[in-house]
Formats: sequence, structure tokens, C-alpha cells
Amino acid sequence: MALLVQMVLIAGLAPLLQGAMRRLRARLQGRPGASVLQPYRDLIKLWRKEALLPEGVSIVALCAPGIALGVALAFAAVLPLIRGPLGSVDVIALAFLLALGRFVVTLAALDMRSAFTGMAASREMTFASLAEPTLLIVLVGAAALGKDVTLGGMRPHSFGAADALAVAALFLILLLETARVPIDNQETHYELTMIHEGLSLEYSGWHLALMQFAAYVRQLDFLLLAALFLPGSGLFAIAGWVAALAVAITAVETAFAKVRLFEVPQLLTTAFILAVTSIGLRIAGIMP
Repeated sequence: MALLVQMVLIAGLAPLLQGAMRRLRARLQGRPGASVLQPYRDLIKLWRKEALLPEGVSIVALCAPGIALGVALAFAAVLPLIRGPLGSVDVIALAFLLALGRFVVTLAALDMRSAFTGMAASREMTFASLAEPTLLIVLVGAAALGKDVTLGGMRPHSFGAADALAVAALFLILLLETARVPIDNQETHYELTMIHEGLSLEYSGWHLALMQFAAYVRQLDFLLLAALFLPGSGLFAIAGWVAALAVAITAVETAFAKVRLFEVPQLLTTAFILAVTSIGLRIAGIMP
């Protein structure tokens, strides 16, 4: 029951977080912005529309939105936020779960036989080859060098330099995973620069609603995961850190322009170096 409640709460609040971040960014840019409830309205509008797919696509394209949402909801369920057997999930299994969702969505984009979705799929997998190892190193460094390799062992008892580097690396990964400036842009529909949005370019109707809802849930999942690396205990502390991270991401989007595509690997390589350095500091602190 606890697992179901946690999953439902995260899924229900994910569009609200997206709307709040959009509204904050608009205010920082001097615009009134849409209501924080606008993502809910967009999802309802898309759900009522007919879903169309290009002729000749396989069942992969049909199943990809549901699998993407299922992976995001499974991610939400295993986060060790409340008491129960939720923290017993292996961090390596979590990394493979996230990779499965990315693989299916990318495969569906290739199955669309569109030049632009193929371009977005190529970029997604190229950047994932740098982001996924970094995420795995951050998770293993926080868990394995503590108690075990499960999510429940990630909460730091004290916040030090190694934890700060891990959070910095995870923050850069967050910008990629949530399609944020300066790496990506959720609002653009310019095909030559799209990454995340390009993967769902050929979807419409309730298929597109599932893809967008999965992106909202995944975004909140990663923010909650990053909050687990920060000091404090209890749901209120986690909620506070999620809000702070959301504000920080929005501020970065406002202060920086989107970088060129060939500069994105430099940012992800920086995240990788920070993650490896974090493990080095942890080992130096454990070994005499």
C-alpha cells in the first residue's frame, strides 16, 4: 500500500511541478506565464484527441509510450522516501531500468522512419553513453561505499565534499534527463536542435499525452533522487530540497543560453569527472 501511495502522489504532483517551473521561468523573463495547472489541461486535451502513427510502424512504436510511463512510475515507486521495502532496490538495477526506458523510446523513434526522429535518437544515445555511466558512478559511490548497493543506503549522515561533488555531477545529469537549457530545451520545436522533444515528434493524441506525462514523472523522480544526496531527514526536508533544485534549474535556464551540440559532451564529461572525484574522496576518507 505504501508503494502505491508514493507512486500515485509523485505521478499526481509531477505536472504541478512542471507548471510551477514554467511559471517561475516566465516571471524571471518578465512574462506573466501560464497557470501552474496548464500541464494538467494540456494532458487532458491530448488524451481526448485521436492518436495517429505513421503507416508501417511496428508494435514497438505503439508500446513505447506505455513502457516509458511504466518505467517512470516504477522509478517513482522504488525511491526510498517513506518507510517500507522501497529502499531494497539495487542501484545497478535502477540504472538498467532507466536505460530500458531510454532504449525503447529511442527504438520507437527510429521505427518512425523520420529523418528528424532518427536525428534525435542518435543524439539521445550519444549523450546517454556519457550520462548513464556518470549516473551509475554517482549511485554506486553513494551506496556501495556506505552500507550496501541499495537505494536505502544513499542518505548521507553528514554532508561533506564528496557529497557536494556527487550532487554537482547529478545536477548536470538532471539538465540532460529533464531536457533543460543549456543542454536541451523543452519548449523548442526546431528540429535541428531538438533532442528529447524530437523523440516524440511523430506522436499525437493520447500517445503524446502518455509521453509527456512520463517526462513529467521522470523529471520529479530525478529531483527526488538528487534530494536523497542532500542533508536532512523526513519528507518535509526532501520536499524543500526538491523545490530548491527546481528553482536552481529554472535559474540556470534563465541565465544561460543553449550551448551547441558538440559542447554538450564537455558538460557531461565534467559531470563524469566530478562523480569519479567524489568516489576518490570517499575512498580517501574510508581507507587509512
